[in-house]
Amino acid sequence: MKEPIIYIQAEQSSYLNHPRIRIRDVCSVFCQDRAIQEKIKDIEIYRFGKEKEGRAFLSILVLVQEIAKVIPSGEVRSVGEQDIIIYYRHPDQKTNPWTQKCKIVFVCLTCFLGMGISIMGYNNDVDMSRVCAQLYATFLGTEPDGPTFLELFYSIGVALGVFLFFNHAPGKKVTNELTPLQVQMRLYEKDVNQTFLIGAARKGEKVDV
Repeated sequence: MKEPIIYIQAEQSSYLNHPRIRIRDVCSVFCQDRAIQEKIKDIEIYRFGKEKEGRAFLSILVLVQEIAKVIPSGEVRSVGEQDIIIYYRHPDQKTNPWTQKCKIVFVCLTCFLGMGISIMGYNNDVDMSRVCAQLYATFLGTEPDGPTFLELFYSIGVALGVFLFFNHAPGKKVTNELTPLQVQMRLYEKDVNQTFLIGAARKGEKVDV
């Protein structure tokens, strides 16, 4: 009988709310024999205790080892991540909605104030008021005696530029492409996962064969 070839594609991180972790929870599985495929998906690879939340760090070799116990004649080929992080939160642990809303408001205020201060700092460095006054005098031939319409158009242009750059207007996205903020969040998530994995390996917390 021909040995079955089993392909597994693991995700770098998985967020789960049940303590018994099976292969289907952390990676995709493919085998031409559908019965073997479903059997592999149901293999348990880790179990959390009674803690409310936690993290587990697994080497892909743990999955290969568990598959070999059930399908000893199979050939396992990994085409995904080599190390896996499982984030666990007990289903009974609820997040206070007011706490979540306060966090969102805090982040929005921090971003708004930070961006505003940065723009004001830039305007102060380049003396934007003087630039606008010079442009006004160049095109109209008279010196302005106060703020001009140029400052108004400049302010509107900055606001529109921010919306276009972040690809997000109030209520909807400008285009279907990912926003720079979404890209940075994914890069941040990847860096956090890598840091956790390196720290777990050094501390001996990673489950390996």
